[in-house]
Amino acid sequence: MAGGVFISDRREDSSGSARGIFDRLARGLGRKNIFFDVDSIAPGVDFVELLTERVSICNALVAVIGAEWISSVDRNNRRRIDNPKDFVRIEIEAALNRGVRVIPVLVDGATMPAPEDLPESLRKLVRLQGIEISHTRFDADVRRLTRAAALRERASSTGGGRSGTLRA
Repeated sequence: MAGGVFISDRREDSSGSARGIFDRLARGLGRKNIFFDVDSIAPGVDFVELLTERVSICNALVAVIGAEWISSVDRNNRRRIDNPKDFVRIEIEAALNRGVRVIPVLVDGATMPAPEDLPESLRKLVRLQGIEISHTRFDADVRRLTRAAALRERASSTGGGRSGTLRA
């Protein structure tokens, strides 16, 4: 897989679900093809530089959105998503600006944020078809996500680029 799949999540919001998604995507697409910061950044590496590099080359970004994703606050009680230096915001903005396929993945009962709850630069996210992953349908839901990511990779590796219409 050329650029692979980048998993973006808020650890305090969805770390358990994101870990399960990573494990299943790695099993289906190959561990080396999935970037998940907890497992993919070696000690001593500048994580800002590595995140920037990996988002710039990925073929798909999986945005794991938990129930507290939009309302997560920093130590000053400000919503993290409103901070232009928030890593989740930076990752998704970069992918959207590059035309990377961004797949919103709703976990733990989360719903898609309303456009007015997002910074202007992220509002396109609410128009993207997402996948809900539930505990009761976890295997089937993640298989669907894996197929969607694999289809994207196949289109990219065969010259289909980012413009192809793909269905999970």
